[in-house]
Amino acid sequence: MAETLDPRFPALHRVHPRGWINDPNGIVRVGERWHVFFQYNPQSARHEHICWGHMSSADLVTWREEPMGPQPRPGEADQDGCWSGVGLLDRASDPAGVPTLVYSGVDGVENQLSRVIVSRLDAGATGLVEPGVVVADIPEIDGLLGVRDPFVFEHDGRRWAIQGAGLQEEGGYVPALLLYSCDDLESWEYVGPLLRGDHCVAAQHAPADLWECPQLVQIGGQWVVLLSLWRHPDTVERSTIEVTYLVGDLVSDAAGAPRFEPTGGGRVDLGPDFYAPQAVLDEGGQRVLMWGWSWEGLQRSQEQTDAQGWAGALTFPRELRLIDGVLLASVPAELEALRSAALDVPPDDGQGAVLDLPIPARAEVRSRGRLQVEILSADGAAADVVSCDEGPATVLLDGSLLELIPQHATACTVRFYPEAGDVLRVRGDLDGAWALALPAATS
Repeated sequence: MAETLDPRFPALHRVHPRGWINDPNGIVRVGERWHVFFQYNPQSARHEHICWGHMSSADLVTWREEPMGPQPRPGEADQDGCWSGVGLLDRASDPAGVPTLVYSGVDGVENQLSRVIVSRLDAGATGLVEPGVVVADIPEIDGLLGVRDPFVFEHDGRRWAIQGAGLQEEGGYVPALLLYSCDDLESWEYVGPLLRGDHCVAAQHAPADLWECPQLVQIGGQWVVLLSLWRHPDTVERSTIEVTYLVGDLVSDAAGAPRFEPTGGGRVDLGPDFYAPQAVLDEGGQRVLMWGWSWEGLQRSQEQTDAQGWAGALTFPRELRLIDGVLLASVPAELEALRSAALDVPPDDGQGAVLDLPIPARAEVRSRGRLQVEILSADGAAADVVSCDEGPATVLLDGSLLELIPQHATACTVRFYPEAGDVLRVRGDLDGAWALALPAATS
């Protein structure tokens, strides 16, 4: 992984030192390696001509760049971009599982309305061996304003898929999850809605014009849907709003098709800079891991982003758990391998211990209780970055990216942009701190 002189660059999070990165996609474990794809434009720091970048790791810490995944193809359904989707091992024809990517193809004519494309990888998931084929066209639904981001799951011995969608109906917009049967991954059949946004619980926790990047996973024996909320860009400062979750049950109708019945919900991340997560079952560890996209903050202009030549990063993976209906995250044990040296934490001065970190800060800090992070400029002025009074918490710092993971409260992702000579101050009931760096040996 290349280091850069830019103190804001999240060097522990990005394999690529240049280009645009957004949604994590196609995450699949093949053998002993995790393969993580993501939307990627290597040519500029803008969302255009989207390909799938690709990296892999055996330990969730050291990542290597792999050959690119799907790329736009002239004259095909993905000629204007390969947008979000998932990865899986398709065991329908091979018990060992064929590494497979399922994604949204946009053609540049009406990119709100995408088609589902399936592409096959080689046995090691390192390269494409079959070009993508369209398996689901745009469904014929009155008032459909957008559809994208397929997610594949199994229920009652059958394979199903959902896509995020939005409908224009009398009285306004209604987000929806569209359900497909897909026992044969290359033959999809639209069934109907898995869930509509006018359900009273969904309307309370996930109001939107369109739901993006739906994820449906079981955590602690309960079904959880992750939804990224999208609104028309002429109504909000940023059309991509936030990420929420719904907890509930999958129930089958008379024909055997599942429907999602939500019973509660909340925010997946409280920060302003987190969107489009992907949640994946780690079959070996029987845990659900989640990666998210952390975009450049609204305080960063497009001109500044163009000048730096890179934009966006994936978060570190988080382990999800459900406690009394509340979705919480924790730091996977594997990330402890990033610790390069323990840092001395000064004694508590009565207002909390104070740890000053030079820029760029790459560190892990743990607290027993109160925790505050702020930027101190050369003239002594302080600007708050994040604070937490919710009990034990871990904060992970990497250049301009901060991930706060409380033990008993919702995570928070924040982008901040220190200047050369600034100091990052962490204050609170500090319980330990470590400098972070990539291990010398890469996998």
